[in-house]
Amino acid sequence: MKNKPSRFSEDIHLLYNFINMNAGEDLSTFIHCTPSEKSAKLIMEEGLIFENYLTHTSDYVSGTDLVELNYFRLIRRSYGDYTIVIQIDDKLIQYLNRKIRNTPFHFSEVLSKRLPDNLNKESTLYQLPEQFILGYFDHIHNRGIKNPRFDPYYHPSFFEKNLQKLLNYHTNQNSHE
Repeated sequence: MKNKPSRFSEDIHLLYNFINMNAGEDLSTFIHCTPSEKSAKLIMEEGLIFENYLTHTSDYVSGTDLVELNYFRLIRRSYGDYTIVIQIDDKLIQYLNRKIRNTPFHFSEVLSKRLPDNLNKESTLYQLPEQFILGYFDHIHNRGIKNPRFDPYYHPSFFEKNLQKLLNYHTNQNSHE
């Protein structure tokens, strides 16, 4: 009896395995495609620069659904053959969401390595720390490259400073209305 062939390409199965190397942990997973291995390495070493919210530059995925991974691979293929995998502790996201409830901010803004000087611009750039980058998947050579600095539970003191700055900004904006 022959095995039924998979309807997904080998790279999707390998990407699935790469994403799920931390299976069983409560992590939120995002993917971002980039055109060159040089840019993938740079993101892994320095973090991901994103505009406004993390989900403006990356896609939230369950990581456990081959159909979903295949779908995002197909629609994002034009962005490049290197998939950056981002994983963040769910408890950290929930904590930040509770703190910024009733504000216009997104948890990913708090996670930035640096906050912009001018928060009321329409387009604002942030930088997600490299510790949240699991690594990248190279679809050309079907291999995952793991970030040695990966730590989905990373929570430095500057997150709390960012949080306070955003909350103060929100309070000041509301007091001027």
